[in-house]
Amino acid sequence: MYRLTPKEEISARIGALRVKLTQAGLDGAVIVQNPDLFYFAGSIQQGILVIPAAKEPVYFVRKVYERAVAESPVEIIVKISGLKDIPAWLGKKGISFRSLGFEMDVMPVLTFNRYAALFPGVRTEDISGAVREIRAVKGPSEIEAMRSCGKMLSALLSEARKQIRPGMTEMELQGILQGKAIAGGHTTITRMRAWNQEVGLGCVISGPDAAVPSYADFPTAGKGTSPYVPTGQGYRAFGKNEPIIVDVMWAQGGYLVDMARTYVIGALPEKMTMAHALAVKVLRNIESAIRPGAAAGDLYEIGMEMASHSPFAANFMGPPGYNVKFIGHGIGIEADEFPFIAKGSKTVLAQGMTFAMEPKFVFPGEGAVGLENAYLVTETGFEKLTPMEEEVLACAVGA
Repeated sequence: MYRLTPKEEISARIGALRVKLTQAGLDGAVIVQNPDLFYFAGSIQQGILVIPAAKEPVYFVRKVYERAVAESPVEIIVKISGLKDIPAWLGKKGISFRSLGFEMDVMPVLTFNRYAALFPGVRTEDISGAVREIRAVKGPSEIEAMRSCGKMLSALLSEARKQIRPGMTEMELQGILQGKAIAGGHTTITRMRAWNQEVGLGCVISGPDAAVPSYADFPTAGKGTSPYVPTGQGYRAFGKNEPIIVDVMWAQGGYLVDMARTYVIGALPEKMTMAHALAVKVLRNIESAIRPGAAAGDLYEIGMEMASHSPFAANFMGPPGYNVKFIGHGIGIEADEFPFIAKGSKTVLAQGMTFAMEPKFVFPGEGAVGLENAYLVTETGFEKLTPMEEEVLACAVGA
């Protein structure tokens, strides 16, 4: 289904940004990045969205104007031939700015300079934090889309159990799963905001290769296929009695959900079984504290408290020496939204926030175990968006 964003939600998002602009003493905002354009304009076209703090927003579009009109509920959409048309149009309408906010966390310097030059003499500031804070709290259509993604992803990971067999490679299983996902509506585009962090299709990783550290800020990354793609699934074949982690996403309707489970052909060694059971307990402990008003950093400390007093403390959230400083991350349009369930995070949970938590233990030369669920913060607690059994999943072949 080609789903459009409801006008009332777009209006509420723009209204929330206007409040933050006023609080920051800014006259307006310039939105350029594709995910932010989708969020505030409801359409990703080649152009920019200008949001004055006290006037109606204007979506300037070079390509494709007709699609912008059909998709976006923004009332003023202006067709332009180039960026120079923007200041000319604003000047004719008597719209001027002394200060403007830009998404400086994602705009390359040359791109920022080019857009800032459209407004000579205007003071510029970074509004990326404000944008991400607004995006962290999901509206009704966003929650509906993510619930749907969670159900589809849970079904896919349940299917993985039937597909895994000895001798199959990580690449083969990922290909099978992604083929089924695309047939089911997965868009294959999984966006990530952080610079030089590429989430791709997620990962299918196994045995010792699952414990190979990577440049990516993930607890488990995998060896990958080459120095060009040094993370994720590779050409390794599955063996018996070793952990296999399937950690993938489902993206549809503009939103994504993240999930992971551990599988085995046969039975895991006792240490791995114990570590996985501990990962589930860590998740239960953190879940007990999920509610509006809880601090994200406190949830992290709850998880760390249990993990740090275990025999596997050094292996929690990464290979020893390469442990990441988070247990969870926000999800939505992108895979790294607010809130981060991370060390020192002061983000306060609010109803409508969505995030994934992924307690994992990584043992160099042996493998990795753990799981990942997606959550929605509700009025009194949470709703799990990825309903599926959480134990180590013994596969049909060789179980």
